[in-house]
Formats: sequence, C-alpha cells, structure tokens
Amino acid sequence: MKFGMSSKTPAVTLIWIYEGKNAEARRKQIREWNYKHFELIEADRKAGWNRAVRAVRKETDICIFWIDDDKPVRGDFLSQMTQPLMSSEDFGPVIHFWSGNAISVTKELVDALPLTDHEPGVHSLLKLLMPMLDATDRGPNGRIHLALSSIERLAPLSLEPVGFPC
Repeated sequence: MKFGMSSKTPAVTLIWIYEGKNAEARRKQIREWNYKHFELIEADRKAGWNRAVRAVRKETDICIFWIDDDKPVRGDFLSQMTQPLMSSEDFGPVIHFWSGNAISVTKELVDALPLTDHEPGVHSLLKLLMPMLDATDRGPNGRIHLALSSIERLAPLSLEPVGFPC
C-alpha cells in the first residue's frame, strides 16, 4: 500500500514493549500524542510479539513495533515513524527502522509474516525484521527499500545518551 502526500493520515497500531520504570506515566504520555487514528497494544515481554500482532485490527494501515526503554521521544513520534512509508514513489520504503528501538511497516507486510508461538519471549526487533525482509519480495532479484532514522531525528537533543549506537 502506498500513500500519496495528499492521502488521509494512516491508521496506526503501536505494538509496545516497555522496559522503563513507570509504565503508567509512559502510557499517559503516549495517549496524549496528537495523532488522529492510533491504537496501543501492549506486547507481553515474556510472550513476544506474536499475540500482539494477532490483535491488530484489519483497519490498520501501518504497524509500529517499539521497544520503549523510557528515553525521551517527541510528541510527533508516530508521524515521524509513518512518514517514510507514505512515499508515493513506485519504489518507496516498505520498512522504517529507527535506531534499534522501533520499526514501522505496512499492515500488508505484517499480514505476510509467518507467525508461530514457538519462540516465546523473543522480543528482538532484529529477529522480527529478518522475516519481514524475506516477506517483501521473494524473487531472486528482489530489492527492498528500507528507511533508517538516527536517534536525533525522533528524540530531542539532550546531554544524556539516547537509544543504542549503530
């Protein structure tokens, strides 16, 4: 699914694993973000992503997987995560990977993932990313357009280190 720049705001499902100290405060912050159509699904750290993915509504356009380590993020986090996927180019990005902490993908790509419950507790974004890359184009000459964003793009500048170095 490609979104032109004049398209509606895509419906987003944020699949969230929290690794901080105050989950309720972070939930409140997320709910106050100014984004029209989004749903928050909390993934169980012990169960991994699969159960949460199965709970995504069919009306969702883009899924964002986020391992939240409680570092600061701006209120436009969802918009910044969806923006690279909204290209009207024929060969626009199908995955947006943000500095090791979040991935956004179209719902169509999520639907193509082979989900199993054989790896409970796996919540690594890289382990989630690899099957997504395989699902994008299975042809022998297939190419994938992956958008990468640095920490500074989505987190405010501060004296504290944010995220993981690439």
